[in-house]
Amino acid sequence: MSEKRFPWWMRIKARVLVFGVLMSAVPLLILGLASFTAAQTYLEESIQKQNSERAALLAGQIQDFIQNNADSLIQVTSTNALELVGADPLARETVLGTMLRGIPYLESLQVADPQVQVLGKVSRREVDYPVQAGETLPCLDFSATESYSLSEVFFTVDGRPQVYLTVNIIDPQTRRNLGYLQAKTDLKALFNKFTSIQVGQEGIIYLTDGKGKLIGHSDFSRVLSQEDMTRNPSVRNFLAGKPPSLAGNEYPNTDDTPVLGLYAPVGSPPWGVFIEQPVQEAYEPIARFALRVMGMMLVIILGVTLISIYFGLKLTQPIENLEAGVRRIIATEDLQAEVTQESDDEIGRLVQAFNNLLRRLADKTANLQAEQELLETVVHGIGAGMALLDQEKRLIWWNSLFARWFGSENKNFKKLACEELLRGEGPESSFEENGRVLALEVQGDKRYLRHSYYRLSSGNPENAAYLLLLEDVTQQVEMEARVIQTEKMATVGLLASGVAHEINNPLAILSAHNEDLLDRLQEEGELPGKAEIEGILSIIAKQIERCKQVTGRLLGYARPGRHGPDRMDANNAIEQTAALLAYRLKQKKMVLIKESEPGLWVEGDENEWQQVVLNILTNAIDASAEGSQVIVRAQRVKRPLAPAEALPIDKGDEIQIEVEDQGQGISPQYLKKVFDPFFTTKPPGQGTGLGLFVSYGIVQKMQGKLFIESTEGKGTTVRINLPFQGTGGRP
Repeated sequence: MSEKRFPWWMRIKARVLVFGVLMSAVPLLILGLASFTAAQTYLEESIQKQNSERAALLAGQIQDFIQNNADSLIQVTSTNALELVGADPLARETVLGTMLRGIPYLESLQVADPQVQVLGKVSRREVDYPVQAGETLPCLDFSATESYSLSEVFFTVDGRPQVYLTVNIIDPQTRRNLGYLQAKTDLKALFNKFTSIQVGQEGIIYLTDGKGKLIGHSDFSRVLSQEDMTRNPSVRNFLAGKPPSLAGNEYPNTDDTPVLGLYAPVGSPPWGVFIEQPVQEAYEPIARFALRVMGMMLVIILGVTLISIYFGLKLTQPIENLEAGVRRIIATEDLQAEVTQESDDEIGRLVQAFNNLLRRLADKTANLQAEQELLETVVHGIGAGMALLDQEKRLIWWNSLFARWFGSENKNFKKLACEELLRGEGPESSFEENGRVLALEVQGDKRYLRHSYYRLSSGNPENAAYLLLLEDVTQQVEMEARVIQTEKMATVGLLASGVAHEINNPLAILSAHNEDLLDRLQEEGELPGKAEIEGILSIIAKQIERCKQVTGRLLGYARPGRHGPDRMDANNAIEQTAALLAYRLKQKKMVLIKESEPGLWVEGDENEWQQVVLNILTNAIDASAEGSQVIVRAQRVKRPLAPAEALPIDKGDEIQIEVEDQGQGISPQYLKKVFDPFFTTKPPGQGTGLGLFVSYGIVQKMQGKLFIESTEGKGTTVRINLPFQGTGGRP
């Protein structure tokens, strides 16, 4: 492998020099920046804290102003309630005039009855202020938490901001509402007093109502022009109900001037007090401080840089000598060589440690080579085919046994898709079905291989994503086939008596007609006519066909099935098995009830599936008493899915077959043993103990599940769940 060339600025000498310069300059820069940032932060926090306290104070004063005026009105109504709503207009005007003179912020006063019809009113600016017919109080809206009603701010013709302040007139004895007292309150003097407060040289104070409408400003012309303040970030935060914050309040105001802004909500009324100060004005002391710090830092950095360069050059020379020694060893590949140690300092000890590492590396390399040879011997002699696959499941490596099985000793399988290789061995092959058994020809002999794959961690030298393992299970498959055939032959023996009885009846008919013909032929009388002979032969043909059907069903069951799955209707095996067991049911005077849906397609060996049904139905009949019934249900059900599992609609369905008997049931101590081979509860000579064991294995091979539920004294239910395959035909 060619050595990568590095530019001069990536050499350790350059890095040490750069490091020395940076370590002399960066701390000073960081210190200066930290001081500058701290000063800026402190100043900003001081300004914001001062403005926050000022805004909160102004908000409190506004709230106190409104509350004091409301308290004054409430006090007047509590002492002069009857005069205010009484029939004497002179007494009412006297009370109102006294109040108007005592409170300088009031422009006018109005009294109304409970139906808000105005009874009387006085004005500071008008001598004659008559009541109009049907006149009512404007802007009346009491909240559940306030003792007064306050209208929105409005402006007079000459631009003075005003509000309506309304209180209830309560009868002091009955506490009944007698009417309302409303005061038109002038706010210009109050707002001018607040907005004229100096905030630095260019800072401003302004007020908005609860809708963001400007009602007071240091520049009152903006109030008169009703400037839109809703684009202002502080106003937006206020309208959104966010609490005031002392951080992150720098933004451009409506004039696009960067300012430090803060606000305080008044509360009641729902107004806001805002204070803004230009950033340039606030940060002017920081700029002067920054210039002084920069000058000091430049002088110190220059001196420290020269010292760093000297010591950097002195440090890097031994490291360059170490690099040259390492390059020499790489070029010669001599792990027994050593690098010359020039000093006893840290770099000298590094050279010594490197020499020790070389010696250990030489020993490890020898051990690794021996282990690699051992691993190759194990992999190629393990008795199983092994292959490594990439992320796309293509072959990138295989052992000798895999090559012998698939003939890759004479072929190049590199980058061949594993799916194509396995599918070539039979239509039942599929990489995604882990643990499936494949059938293929190996050196002229048929063998069965169990296919398994395992995901590998990334980053391995071969860049392999999967390990494919093929295990020879020929003996196991053949043994299972022999066990199934043995159980089948035992079942055939048990069915023989019923088959013989079914054949006896048609044979008796054949014998009777045969004897009749022989007797008539031996007589010398008139021979039977053609029509009569044809009728007798027709009866004989029907009985022969009947015998053929009986023996055909038995032979079809006993015949070994071919290897490979089929898509089949589960109902067919149920119907054929019911016909085989008809005589046994008749013997025990039992009734077989079938409840099934059409089109229950499953995948598996049809002959093996019929054996499962026969085993379970035979057990149900044997366990049931005479005159009872056995119920067989076959239906399509929804399979419960895990939360993260998503399948097509047909793939999420199952075929469920239930066989329910009315026998004595199975005791709990025996229920957990029913799937064990050679375990049976039947009397000697009536069972092999292999029926459920074989059935369980066949159902598992069909990717299904078999359950048994039994209650002693009541009966047993066997339930089989198989994946629904959609439509019939060869997969």
